[in-house]
Amino acid sequence: MIKKLNYKDTISVYDFISRTKDVWEDFYITTNKSRVFLKGNLKLIEKILKYQTAVALEESGEIKAVLIIYREKTFRPYVRILSEKNDYIYDMFKYLNWNFNCELFIKCKKTNPVSKIAQKFFFNFIGDRGSEILLVRQKREIKNDKSINQS
Repeated sequence: MIKKLNYKDTISVYDFISRTKDVWEDFYITTNKSRVFLKGNLKLIEKILKYQTAVALEESGEIKAVLIIYREKTFRPYVRILSEKNDYIYDMFKYLNWNFNCELFIKCKKTNPVSKIAQKFFFNFIGDRGSEILLVRQKREIKNDKSINQS
């Protein structure tokens, strides 16, 4: 089950981040042009859950993956995912695809499975930054098909 997170979920998110290894070191936010990792940063997790968009995939009441859409000031919204398994990453992208119709960015290591899975979900390559790539998914135009409503 995927659920929207809020301030009340701070401790369970903190516990998940603490116990989950960030192999690619891509689960961070950028503030004032510097990377700030979430692991061990309870105050930052509280702030994110209070002011940003975050969801978690849960199994048996335990968090297995967290997705954050982080926007510093009014700049680009960046997607960050931390997951125990690649299958959960795929599920998070399905949720993202169905529930967020806006321009979204992902910056991650080229070797991170997030980069491959994101491209299957309409994220397009726009930049190469050494060991990292930048992906973007544009807002989708939803066409109104009048033939469906005519009977």
